[in-house]
Amino acid sequence: MALSASPRSRSDRQVRRLLLRAVALYLGLVVVNVTIIGWLFFHQFDQRVIRQKLLDTNAQAESMGALIAQEMGPTGSLDRVRIYQRRKEIREVISEHLAKIQIVESVVVTSMDGTQLFRYERHGTHGGRLDMTRGAFDGTVPPNPDSPPLALPSLGSGASLRMVYPATERVVQVPLPGSLGMLQLGVSPGALGKESARLQREAALILFLSGLVSVLLLIVAFLYVLRLLNRTRRLERDTQKAERLAYVGTLAAGLAHEIRNPLNAMNINLQMLEEDLDDEGAGEETLSILRSSRDEVHRLEQLVKDFLAFARPKSSRKVEMLPGELVSDAVRFIRPQFEAAGVQLDLVQEEGAPVVSVDPSQIRQALFNVLRNALEVSSSGGTVTVRVGATDQGGARIDVADRGPGIPREIRGQIFEVFWSKKPAGTGLGLPIAQRVVESHGGRIDLETSLGQGSVFRFVLPSALSASVETEGAGETA
Repeated sequence: MALSASPRSRSDRQVRRLLLRAVALYLGLVVVNVTIIGWLFFHQFDQRVIRQKLLDTNAQAESMGALIAQEMGPTGSLDRVRIYQRRKEIREVISEHLAKIQIVESVVVTSMDGTQLFRYERHGTHGGRLDMTRGAFDGTVPPNPDSPPLALPSLGSGASLRMVYPATERVVQVPLPGSLGMLQLGVSPGALGKESARLQREAALILFLSGLVSVLLLIVAFLYVLRLLNRTRRLERDTQKAERLAYVGTLAAGLAHEIRNPLNAMNINLQMLEEDLDDEGAGEETLSILRSSRDEVHRLEQLVKDFLAFARPKSSRKVEMLPGELVSDAVRFIRPQFEAAGVQLDLVQEEGAPVVSVDPSQIRQALFNVLRNALEVSSSGGTVTVRVGATDQGGARIDVADRGPGIPREIRGQIFEVFWSKKPAGTGLGLPIAQRVVESHGGRIDLETSLGQGSVFRFVLPSALSASVETEGAGETA
């Protein structure tokens, strides 16, 4: 019975297309999400930065003004001579504060009537120059601190001296404590823009890292969903397989009673008829037809046996034995079939194979199924090699190697499926039965194949010692 694999292939392709669409939609949503978050974050970013920097500058100006006022007039009145004498201390106060606000380029202090008292210009990132305004002392310095200040030049009725700043500067102006004057900070838009750009780069980096972490978390979540989806698909396939096996078991039970006995009777009758006709000298064509009929009856009987073996596996009666003894019996029993087909069957036993705990009849049946497949894919004059040895992990290994055409990659995952077979007369039960038997013994069947060079079916069975340890451990856990 040969079943086509195309429905499952089409289903797998449809699932892959749906997953690709889901991935594309997911990535599109991620891009849109990042774009929206970036736009919301950077929208009017410059204006917010400028406002915040100006507020910070205003706070620093108030702090600076309080200290400058103490230097200008500790008694509460403006002392111009003290300003001149304390110019070094005033410059240090200004330098210290401007180190915290890099966007300020100049500092100007004026009296309440608008007269400029001094001006500080920043030079580089640190330090600056403090210039005493010529008009404040009329170009002369009092001879000593006790001398009265010189008169300031007249500004006219109601007039005051105002600083004229370039159009490229912003001015932050705060009054000095005690009405001693006004403090004006000249903010350079260029420096403000550089500061804004720096903060924007830092914010962009933080946003990028946050987005990257979010994307990675989403990818992990997406991969976890894919894993759950694949697991769900496997569970669905296992459920379908279990349901199909339950149906096969019910069908096989009925077929066993309805077909097996009539087949045995037909086989016996055909054999007796063949002997009678042979004695009477019947023609070779007639005898050939009878032999073909007997072969078909035998094939149907074997099909019923395979159904029963797969649907109703026998309970295991395990004994401890060397795998070489078990394989030798199986090879000796099946070798005549290989000789009749002109195929050589070799047995190689390596040293170190451990004792295994198995049901000999079940393992032999599994070997027979694999050996028959190897015989069917081997041409006359070919060789099939059975090799017994040990695995690197201390288990037993039984290799069945043929020199057939190999198994194409696209069907390697289907050869152990129930009822799947590419042979016209195949039942699709030989390899599934072998796999079930080996797995029931705690082992597995591995496949190594190469197109044009043949295939190797490897039975891996646990040693009797490790199997007993696992059984004891399971009993203690229970």
